Amino acid sequence: MHRIDFVIGGVQKGGTTFLASILAAHPGIVMPEMKEPHWFDNDERYAHGLPPPDRYHALYGDPTSVRLWGDATPTYWWWPPAPARIRDYHPGIRWILLLRDPASRAYSHWNMERKRGREKLGFRAALAAEDERMRRATMHESRAYSYLSRGYYARQLARLWTQFPREQTLILRSDWLYAEPSAIAARVFRFLGVPPLPPSALPPTNAGDYERTLDPADRAALVASYASDIRELETMTGWDLADWLR
Repeated sequence: MHRIDFVIGGVQKGGTTFLASILAAHPGIVMPEMKEPHWFDNDERYAHGLPPPDRYHALYGDPTSVRLWGDATPTYWWWPPAPARIRDYHPGIRWILLLRDPASRAYSHWNMERKRGREKLGFRAALAAEDERMRRATMHESRAYSYLSRGYYARQLARLWTQFPREQTLILRSDWLYAEPSAIAARVFRFLGVPPLPPSALPPTNAGDYERTLDPADRAALVASYASDIRELETMTGWDLADWLR
């Protein structure tokens, strides 16, 4: 049975839509029309054990195709049960992770929810309310209000590596993708074992805009919250993340 070959597993507001559009343009890859299937992070689907994957696989068309199947649902990396569910489904699956400066990511997430009309609190108030909100949130509300918690990347990566070998993960910075899309796309294609696309075939970027920039005091508070996690991520990846700590 053909199974999903790879997931773009993180992070929300980190360039996953842009990367998914690049991969969808490749003749050797199939991405579903719905960008985020949310198959493995839906607790209701798993309430009675392992769900049969027929409906999931139906998103990809011909099951005899030799093309790679990909799923771009960034919540998979953050939702605690999802990595183990994915391992049980296909232990050989590959993970692509795009990581964005977590303070900027949190602010972008809040802006998105404001534009959707789901967030009525200001940014600072939303951060202060997050713990209490998450304690009583439904599954869908958790996705909306998890501004701060999604940015602790080291702990999420550590959890992922308990389920999958490191060589099955490709970890990239979002700003690398936007600065050099051709080079990063080529890296992703090598990781997936498919030939590269010519630069002319890559789709345009998709960047959002804000009514106002992140307040320096709010950024400083976020950086203080994330500092130890960022330093741990430096150790895990070998990256220099000094710009995330400013």
